[in-house]
Amino acid sequence: MKKTIFILFLFVSITWVSFAQNTQKVYITGQGIGYNAVYWLNGEQIVLPKLSLSAKAEATAIAVLGSNIYITGRDGDDVVYWLNGKRIVLPTLSLSAEATAIAVSVANVYIAGHDGTDAVYWLNGERIVLQKSDEFSLAKATAIAVSESNVYIAGRDGTDAVYWLNGERIVLPKSSLSTEAEATAITISGSNVYIAGHDGSRRNIVVVYWLNGERIVLPTSEKIAEATAIAVSGSNVYITGRVGYINIDSKAVYWLNGKEIVLPKSGKIATTAAIAVSGSNVYIVGSDDFDTVYWLNGRRTVLSNSGYYSYIMRNRTNSILIIN
Repeated sequence: MKKTIFILFLFVSITWVSFAQNTQKVYITGQGIGYNAVYWLNGEQIVLPKLSLSAKAEATAIAVLGSNIYITGRDGDDVVYWLNGKRIVLPTLSLSAEATAIAVSVANVYIAGHDGTDAVYWLNGERIVLQKSDEFSLAKATAIAVSESNVYIAGRDGTDAVYWLNGERIVLPKSSLSTEAEATAITISGSNVYIAGHDGSRRNIVVVYWLNGERIVLPTSEKIAEATAIAVSGSNVYITGRVGYINIDSKAVYWLNGKEIVLPKSGKIATTAAIAVSGSNVYIVGSDDFDTVYWLNGRRTVLSNSGYYSYIMRNRTNSILIIN
């Protein structure tokens, strides 16, 4: 939603009592005021370099390996990633390209996304196009996970929710009444592949997850819903999302083993973006009207300076990572 309104900045001082666990590092990526690509480390916002002061930049995903911090995103017309703050441009063929997810191993950097109508991933900077149903299909990759030598990428191809296993396209089952479906998140736990997403029709969209390809429908309190992220800890399956119309009135929610839990909000439009689980702590990041927020075990905290500024200039979060 883009509109111009009077801009008045209200700066807020926040004490980071919720990040009191000194042995943990909590990374959150997103976009700060002024179209800056940013990440927060234990609550402190760090602005990433961009091409020019006027460029619109955003950080979309993060991975940490040893002392190296990898962050994907966009800077102006470029799809980029930052390695320890150094900006690196990825090859693309269209201005609509986007990097949505990242995974790293000792030798390789995997970045998933889309470029034009193609779902793609970049392996150590080399652009690789993923299989799709036909050349006219609109495909995109939304999430990535690497387990041993296997690369799993979730997304959509046309109206189907799909994932790619080492480049091979696999269509996930959907309801016979669904006109569209999308896989938005993926994680691997042992030998199990968990993929979260949604399917349905224009007026009735349900949140689902697929466990090793089997479709499981989650209960929702509204007829319109979507899944944003998934995490598995032991026998617990956490899926974040939102219910209700995003541009009218929506609730930020998560499902724990199939039970919908509504997160507290102060505004009308709230949604989640990502989740991380560490021990008994559940961190969920998202937005609540004009505020960038996170919920720690259900308790809502404003993450950065907030106030009355336009939707165009709003803060938002995209991913979270915890290093113990």
